[in-house]
Formats: sequence, structure tokens, C-alpha cells
Amino acid sequence: MNEVSPKTLNDDDPLHEAQMEVRQLKQTVSALREELENVSIDKQQAVQQTRAESQDELKQLRETASALRDTLDEMNFSKSKDVQEARATANDEIVQLRNTASALRDELEDLKFAKDEAVQRAVATGNDEITQLKGTAHKLRDQLDQVKFDFEEKFQEQARNNRDDVGQLQQTIAALRTELEDKDGK
Repeated sequence: MNEVSPKTLNDDDPLHEAQMEVRQLKQTVSALREELENVSIDKQQAVQQTRAESQDELKQLRETASALRDTLDEMNFSKSKDVQEARATANDEIVQLRNTASALRDELEDLKFAKDEAVQRAVATGNDEITQLKGTAHKLRDQLDQVKFDFEEKFQEQARNNRDDVGQLQQTIAALRTELEDKDGK
């Protein structure tokens, strides 16, 4: 019932064009999904890399603090003035390290927020495109239905015209046959 003759499957056929466009839309949706997954993977990788770097830096800070404590303990036995100076220096360094760690935490949070925002924008853009593609597919479906309806209407009109023509031809044949029989009978 829905068979299409090979004659109608060409590049100008609206149904074929619509099917091609639907296929392209599906491919676009698939590509957007892959892109969204890649963005998510990139975000996760960036977070993991930042965490690893932060852990390494914290380990180095702990090792530095441990070395400073060892140095202070050794100097405690030798000179109290040198110990006080070393403690002041160590305290300054610890404050700086804490400030650095705090700044790194803030930077990590900023990076995480920026990545989250970028992912949300990508998702929103993807959703907008999907919505547009759905709208386009719906419009194409409506156009296809209208073309089908117009075709059916034209087909029925042609069938009526053909029936009318056949009726008229049959009447003409009957009249001619009667006229011919009348001439042969005379």
C-alpha cells in the first residue's frame, strides 16, 4: 500500500528529501550527544588532574613542613636565638604556604565553577539545538502530510474526471452504435 515506484525516488522527491533530512538530523543529534559526552569526560579529567596536582603539592608542603620541623629540632639544641629566627622564618613560610594553599583552593573552585558553567552552557546549547531539530522535523512531517493530502486529493479528482470521461465515451459509443444500426437498418 505504501510502495513507492522507482520513478518517484529521485533527488526532487519531497519524501526522499524529508527522509534524507531526518537521517541528517539523527546524525546531528548523535554527534551532539558524543560532543556532550566528550565535554563531560574532559571536565572529569580536568578535575582529576587538578586534584592530583593539589595532592602532590600538599604532599610537598607536608614534606617541607616536616623538614623544617626537623631543622628546628636540631637547632633547638644549639642556639636559642637561631631557633627563634628559624621559627620566625618557618612561621612566615607556613603562612605563605597556607596562603598559597588557600589561593590554590580558590583557583580550583573557580576552575570547577567555570567547567560546570561551560558544561551547563553546552548542555543548554545542545538542548536548544535538539528542540530546534524537533521543531524542524515536526514542520517537515506536517509538510509531508500536506503533500500526501494534496496528492490524494488530486488523485481522487483525476479518478472522478476519468470516470466522467469513460461515462461520456460510453454514451457517445452507444449513440454512435444506435446511429450506425439505424443506418444499417434503413
